[in-house]
Amino acid sequence: MQITSQKNIEKIILENYIEYQYLFVEFQSNFLSRLHSRYQSVENGNLVLYFEKQNHQDILRQKDYDLNYNISYERFWENHNKSSPKRIPIVKIGKDTFLPKETARRKILQLIKQKVLNKKNKNIGWLPSEQHKMSYNLVFSQEIKGLCKLINYICKKINLFISEEEITKEIKEKFNFYWFHYLGVQLEYIKEWNRKFNDLEIILIFLQVAHLFTSKVKEKNLSHKDLYDNPSLLKEFVSSSVSATSISEITSIPRATCVRKLDILVKLKIISQDKVSKRYYIIPEAITEKAISQKSTERIVKLFSEFFFICIRTISAKI
Repeated sequence: MQITSQKNIEKIILENYIEYQYLFVEFQSNFLSRLHSRYQSVENGNLVLYFEKQNHQDILRQKDYDLNYNISYERFWENHNKSSPKRIPIVKIGKDTFLPKETARRKILQLIKQKVLNKKNKNIGWLPSEQHKMSYNLVFSQEIKGLCKLINYICKKINLFISEEEITKEIKEKFNFYWFHYLGVQLEYIKEWNRKFNDLEIILIFLQVAHLFTSKVKEKNLSHKDLYDNPSLLKEFVSSSVSATSISEITSIPRATCVRKLDILVKLKIISQDKVSKRYYIIPEAITEKAISQKSTERIVKLFSEFFFICIRTISAKI
């Protein structure tokens, strides 16, 4: 069977951009909301992802010595307990996560107090308490469901018919392999938007406005080129608005903080606020080089296309 290329996946996403964004924005919104809820901020969650990725890499290296080493989700916590964190300089952590060095240091200490990170052999690693392990298992079941839905969407678009159940089974069997790459792409996604806004909560808040918008406009299934060649196509959907209260309820971010950060997005001319209802909506002016640029959205599509290609190539080879 001929497997598609990463470039072809990228092309398909760009051609079906709004339809894809409807699924993708919902998935990313849920992903970042869970990070915020579990670790009290997206920045904290970003650091947890960073250390978690190191742990998956450590487990994967066991395959170098034993090709039959079991890297399934079923054996994950057993393998996790055997692994040892490596020393990572705080300067490197800050650079990799796009956080100032002292901010990274302060938040790592917070996560140690919360018993999410801890020390083993004098090195800091992702060593969650039993309570955090239980919550992780619950989050994983939600996350893999959404991820498999996305992968299944791409499979259908390239005429590769693999069910969500088959995808789920394969990911669980080679859990550390897939999750190492998944965390890698999520860290790059967060870094990309952190460069733009320098505020991870703004990304989460913006996604709530974007999700409502894509749910209304998905029927048009505009391509990426359509969107950037003619942003005025969005004008008929500006009535798709959301309140600060709703965003606060979904994200667990205090309403006052939501209002303050929504106002920042208004000043950046990414969204606008209705003067009567006080609700927020995306405006055509958002689709510009100064706001949400074509190049930045293309970079994110490329990032996830590479990840989808790794998954689809590996899953289809197995099946």
